[in-house]
Amino acid sequence: MNWSTGSVVTDGALYYHRTGGDKPALLLLHGVTDAGLCWTRVALDLERDFDIIMPDARGHGLSRSAGTDVSVARLAADAGAILDALGLADVLVFGHSMGAITAVGLAAERPDLVRGLILEDPPIGPLVGFSDEFIGTWQADLATWPSLSPAERRARCAAENPTWHHLETDPLGEAKALVDPAVLDSINDPMRAFDWAKAFERIRCPGLLVTADQSLGAIVSPEVAAEALRRWTAGRVAHIAGAGHCIHRDRYEEAMAPIRAFLDRARATTTADL
Repeated sequence: MNWSTGSVVTDGALYYHRTGGDKPALLLLHGVTDAGLCWTRVALDLERDFDIIMPDARGHGLSRSAGTDVSVARLAADAGAILDALGLADVLVFGHSMGAITAVGLAAERPDLVRGLILEDPPIGPLVGFSDEFIGTWQADLATWPSLSPAERRARCAAENPTWHHLETDPLGEAKALVDPAVLDSINDPMRAFDWAKAFERIRCPGLLVTADQSLGAIVSPEVAAEALRRWTAGRVAHIAGAGHCIHRDRYEEAMAPIRAFLDRARATTTADL
C-alpha cells in the first residue's frame, strides 16, 4: 500500500491516512476503539476510484495527543478541520457507529463539505446505556492489548471474530493496542445527548442508512430507521440481513453492494441525481 500519513493540529495532532490521487474524495470515519486503518479492506477495494481519507479519531490510533473528548460536536469539528486543512469540499462520507453519528453531525453543521453520506448503524434511537461495570470491564480488556506482540494481537482478534476477513481483524488488533481507554469514560453521555433527530432534519445531501439485525447486535431498529428517513428526506435505507453492529465486517459483499452502487452513482452524477 503506497498510502500517505499526515496530521492536522487542532488542540492536539489529528492523524489520517490517505490513498491519494486525482479522484473524488471519500472520508471514512471509524467507530469507537477502532482506528483509520480499520478501513483497510474497504479502502483497498475503493482506492482505484476514490481518494480515500481515513482519520484516527481523537484518543484513537495516532491521534492520542488530541485528548479523549468523543462528543459528536467535537468529532464532527475534527473531521471538518481535516477536510479544511486538505482543501477538500463536496466530499462523500462513510461512517460506522461513532463515525456514522460523527458524519451526521458533520453534514448538519458543514453542508458545504458533504455531498453524500453512508451511515452504518449509527447510535440513534433509544440507546441502552453502558453500566459502569461494563465500561470498567471493557477498559480493563483494552489495557491488555499493548503488551501483546503484533502476532498475538492478530491471533487474538481473529479468534474473537472468527467470521471476519483478516484485513478486518489485523488492523483492529493494532487499533485496540493504540486506543486510550479513557475514551470510554465519556462515550455514553455525549452519544445519548446528541439530538440526532434535529440533526437529520438539517441534512440536505442524499445517502444511505445501512441497517442490520437487532437480534445480532445492530442498534438501529426498523422504526428508528423510518423516523430518521422521515426527517432525512434525501436518504434511503439499505438493510443487510444476517449482520450485527459491524455490518460490513459481518456481511462484506452484501453490505458493500448497495454502498458501491451509491458511490458509483456519486462519481457519475451530480449531487441532485444521487
